[in-house]
Amino acid sequence: MSAEMTLALTLFTVGFAIVLLGMGALVAYYGSKKTRYAGFGFILLGAVATWYWNSQSFAGGAWAEVAMLDSMLAVAGGFAGAIVGVIIFLVAIIKS
Repeated sequence: MSAEMTLALTLFTVGFAIVLLGMGALVAYYGSKKTRYAGFGFILLGAVATWYWNSQSFAGGAWAEVAMLDSMLAVAGGFAGAIVGVIIFLVAIIKS
């Protein structure tokens, strides 16, 4: 597997796990009885994705060459950009 594909898969898996864990926590805390079960399902799926990523990187496969810190920084940078974009959008909608 090429280095670019390895990086893309790592970024996808890390981003997927972080989003599911965060959204699952929010839904499980703020949701009604039915949606709380969905939130716990999201948390479980995020934990499975995290476990899968860790098992691939510790197994010495192709993913081991990609540093987790680089992946986390890239995902955090993407989230920060998305949050700033949403805030600018909301400010524009509220002001108009």
